[in-house]
Amino acid sequence: MTRPGNLFADLNLNSYKKRYHTVDRGRLKTQVDQLIQDYTKRNTHSKALFDQAQSSLPGGNTRTGVYFSPFPIYLARGDGPFIHDVDGNALLDFMNNNTALILGHAHPAVVDAVRQQVSRGTGFNRPTELEIVMAELLCQRIASVETVRFCNSGTEALICAIRVAKGYTGKSKIAKFEGAYHGSGEYAQISHVPTLGPDLGPANRPASVPSSPGVTDAIINEVVVLPFNDSKSCEEIIQHEADELAAVVIDPISTGAGFTLPLENFLTHLRKITEDAGVLLIFDEVISLRIQSGGAQEYYGVRPDLTCMGKIIAGGLPGGAYGGRADVMALFDPLAKPRIAQAGTYNGNPLTMVAGIATLKEMSEERYLKIGKLARQLEAELNSIFLESSIDAVCTSIGSLFKIHFLKERPENYREATQDDSLMHQWLFFWLMAEGIHLSQGGSISTPMNDNHIDQLVDSVRRGLKQF
Repeated sequence: MTRPGNLFADLNLNSYKKRYHTVDRGRLKTQVDQLIQDYTKRNTHSKALFDQAQSSLPGGNTRTGVYFSPFPIYLARGDGPFIHDVDGNALLDFMNNNTALILGHAHPAVVDAVRQQVSRGTGFNRPTELEIVMAELLCQRIASVETVRFCNSGTEALICAIRVAKGYTGKSKIAKFEGAYHGSGEYAQISHVPTLGPDLGPANRPASVPSSPGVTDAIINEVVVLPFNDSKSCEEIIQHEADELAAVVIDPISTGAGFTLPLENFLTHLRKITEDAGVLLIFDEVISLRIQSGGAQEYYGVRPDLTCMGKIIAGGLPGGAYGGRADVMALFDPLAKPRIAQAGTYNGNPLTMVAGIATLKEMSEERYLKIGKLARQLEAELNSIFLESSIDAVCTSIGSLFKIHFLKERPENYREATQDDSLMHQWLFFWLMAEGIHLSQGGSISTPMNDNHIDQLVDSVRRGLKQF
């Protein structure tokens, strides 16, 4: 599927440059406090479970991203576009387990496939035909993926892709973009969410900043940080580091760094820069693969050397994959010399394979177009509301993904994205929860959604902003 300009035209937000008014911060904080009080009253069972969890789970959770103050909701089940919490509240879910559930919750095709496979066995110490079927589906859909291997998450996919890039090139460093999220691997913990300040270095020469304690100097020194959407600086840095640089890793739509979409030709220039420097280009398509069947690389017309995948390809189960050029991936051949080993008890496990196969087979071109159209509709209607209300806000979308920014204009890099108004986002989150909608700063559309669900979100945002 090629780039459908009628649905995914390059965003032009100049029409949203206008005269803004400032929201009264005291009034906003009062509203947030009241919304949190109401949230606490509605979710007493979730609060009790969170308190119980403190004794056995550090901080009461085992997944950092699900925590928010004062406590997260605990879920009981999901069906279609809805989730249901332990207190009996039903929520229209635009989070879709961090975009992984493109078919929504408990899709019959996925449920049936998993149920049938469970009765046959959940895992074996030998390969199954299912992993061949799944591999062929991915290679058919993604032109740059000539061969592929499976793992258990997007994090593992990045770890393995970086390892093979280093093994193939014989070089020790990798480059990533400032603010980009690439999972929990060691190299991904550099400049993930750096706080603005002198330690970051200049905007065109970002410093390598560890995101948490435990990241060693050896890792810091092996990660070069690049500025997103700055082709000139990227070229200078990559050329300077080329002798030691194995690969550049990029999330092409920068979902973890404020959903800052690439400027025109930025990815094309990056491809040429890396080729000229003898550096591999790795696309992290763990999220962006849901844009269309061939992912962001098909949308932007750029062919990376390696691609990392996860989320939708596993059909809601744990799973990941990475693939690309056959000559690079050949290092994983058990008979290769030299070779790179990649083991894992659950790699290519039959449950994940059947869930992934069912999901990919359900996702026809028409379905990608449908959910993409709904996202564009949502973007247009929300931006119309923001324009009318004179609130500092803008919505952006690509494919079935969208993001609300409480900024005057769409951000173009991580440092601009960090200027987003966190208090307004907190207000919107709890306001929408009270309205029966589950959405953080950004979200995604699933196939069970329709115009009515978009209208529900738009109407809720409109009602909320009228208070200001």
